[in-house]
Amino acid sequence: MRFVNRRSKRNAEISMLNLIDVIFMLLIFFMITTTFNKYTQFKMTVPKTDTEFNNKKETAVELIVNRNQNYFLKVDNNIKNINVENIKEEFSRINPNLLENVILTADEHLEYGVIVGIMGRLKNQNVKNINLNIQKNNK
Repeated sequence: MRFVNRRSKRNAEISMLNLIDVIFMLLIFFMITTTFNKYTQFKMTVPKTDTEFNNKKETAVELIVNRNQNYFLKVDNNIKNINVENIKEEFSRINPNLLENVILTADEHLEYGVIVGIMGRLKNQNVKNINLNIQKNNK
């Protein structure tokens, strides 16, 4: 009778190669199915239109107003939460050359009077051109 030594079994291992394949497949799946919206963090909806636009100029300054009238100032890629009363102080700190073109991104549910009031404040800060951010309709 032959005895089998159970302690001398080969070490059981989990192959990592299959796990890497599964991870890459999941990564590819999420990359393909994810939609990117740069205003997700502000919890807002930008108005949409069917109009064709020319190419946008790169603008370094953007004022973002979400549905709850929270104001965010984006200069180059730095985003700062600001108060509406401090718009004058915040814009006075910005290089005047950057104030030629400012993008105003406002939630589509804001009242017209709020947006006009913001545009008036920006004009008082010597902003020459105010561009309203509108998304193109996807058909």
